[in-house]
Amino acid sequence: MLVDVDLGLSAYANAKRYYDHKRSAEKKEQKTIEAAGKAMKSAEKKTQQTLKEVQTVTTIQKARKVYWFEKFLWFISSENYLVIAGRDQQQNEMIVKRYLRSGDIYVHADLHGATSCVIKNPSGSVCRPVSSAQFSSSCF
Repeated sequence: MLVDVDLGLSAYANAKRYYDHKRSAEKKEQKTIEAAGKAMKSAEKKTQQTLKEVQTVTTIQKARKVYWFEKFLWFISSENYLVIAGRDQQQNEMIVKRYLRSGDIYVHADLHGATSCVIKNPSGSVCRPVSSAQFSSSCF
């Protein structure tokens, strides 16, 4: 082991200089160890937070099933009948040609541009009389 000795300093001053150098190196080493520990804890916290966010996003992304009638104007009446209406002429024709079945009720106003409404009766039995308020609201 080689030790540089400054001949301009006394033996005590040289020893003190090396001791001070050793002490500052030990302090730097201790600070480095503490900083590494803090960095590890911070990285663990950040990782845990990221995992929680990913779990939250995956639970939110579960989408509900879209029903066939949701592309139309629709509502469920107080008697639990599905009422569908077209948004435009093409949808009106589609509702009448594709979705109107026997037992369903067809409602249409005698006005140019009025929407066609179909009150779906899945049981096929005779429908109870529907109130005029529901008829008027179904024609929008």
